[in-house]
Amino acid sequence: MQINKRLINFIRLVFLQLIFTIASFNCNSQSASKNEQSIKGKLQLDSVWEPVVYLSHIPTFKDMYTMSNEMIIAESKIDSFGNFHFSSKALPINDNLYRIHVSKKEAPAASLIIGGKEENHIFFIANQNTQIFITNTSSDSLFNKHSINGYLPNYDLKIINDIIYKSEHAKTNYGALKKEFVTKTIHEQLRHIADTSSHPIVSLYALNNSKFESTFLENQKFYENYLIKWEHEDSAYFKELRVKFPKEDNKSIFRFIVIGIFFFLFGFVINYFFGVKRRKSNNLLKSLSIQERKIFSLLKDGKSNKEISDELNIGLSTVKSHASNIYAKLGIKSRKEILDINL
Repeated sequence: MQINKRLINFIRLVFLQLIFTIASFNCNSQSASKNEQSIKGKLQLDSVWEPVVYLSHIPTFKDMYTMSNEMIIAESKIDSFGNFHFSSKALPINDNLYRIHVSKKEAPAASLIIGGKEENHIFFIANQNTQIFITNTSSDSLFNKHSINGYLPNYDLKIINDIIYKSEHAKTNYGALKKEFVTKTIHEQLRHIADTSSHPIVSLYALNNSKFESTFLENQKFYENYLIKWEHEDSAYFKELRVKFPKEDNKSIFRFIVIGIFFFLFGFVINYFFGVKRRKSNNLLKSLSIQERKIFSLLKDGKSNKEISDELNIGLSTVKSHASNIYAKLGIKSRKEILDINL
C-alpha cells in the first residue's frame, strides 16, 4: 500500500514537471515570436488569386503605382490558412515605403490593379527592426478593408488611405460642385496631416496625395515652410520633393543682383554721356544765327546746296558761305558729321 502511494506521488511529480516544461516552452516560443522581426499576415483570398504575396520596395513616391520584376524584393507562399511571412532583417535600418501585392492566376507576378474591389496591393512603412501583421477582412474586396498592426506609423498611413478613399468616393457619387468642395476639403485635411505629423514618410505621403503641385501657387508660403521644416531630412523621398520645388541658390540671387546693378550703371553712364553730348550740341546750335539754323536743319534733312538755295530763295554762294560758318561754329568738317549730331 505504501509502495503504491510512493509510485503515485512519483508519477504526480513527473506529470507536474512535464506540464511545467511544456508551459515554459510555450512561453519561450511566444517570447521569441514577439521579438521576431517580420512582416507577416493572414489573407482571405478567393480562387482567382495566386496564393503568393510579393513584397516590393518603393524608392520614391513617383514609383508608388509602377511595377516591375526588379522592384520585387521577396515573395512568400500563402499556406492553407492564409498565412504569409517575410523577414524584416534584410531591410534597411531606416524607414522606407513598401508594398505587398498578390496577382491573379495566369497573370504575371509584376501586375498591379489600381482602384476598385480588385485593387491588389497596399502600402506600409517598415525597417529591419519592425514587426508588422497584415490582415484583410473579406475575400471579396481584398485590400479595401484591411488592418496593419505592430508599427505605429502605419496607423497614420491607414487614416490617410481612408481619407483618400473618401476622395475617390466623391468623384463617383457627387455632382460637380459638391465634388469640387469635398475634394478641396480632403486636400486641406491631408495638408494638415502633412504639417502636423512628426514622421517624415507619413507627412510626405499625406502631402503627395494632396495634389500639392497643382496648389503650389495658392499655398506657396505653406510649402516654403514645409521645406524648411524638413530641410535636414535626406531620404530619397525628400530629395524627390526638393527637385520639384528647388530652393533659390543664394549665390545665383547675388549674381543676378550684381548683373542688374551693372546694367543699371551702364545705362546710366551711356545716358549721361549722350546727355552731355546733346547739351553741348544744343549750346553750339544756340550760337548759330536764325538763317544758319534754317540751313542747318535742311542740311540735316540731307538737302543739297542747290535745294537749299531754291527753298530759301537765296544764292548758291550764300548757302555755301552759311554752311562754312555752321561747320566752323559746330567744330565739324562735313555734312556727315551734321547727320551724327543728336538734338
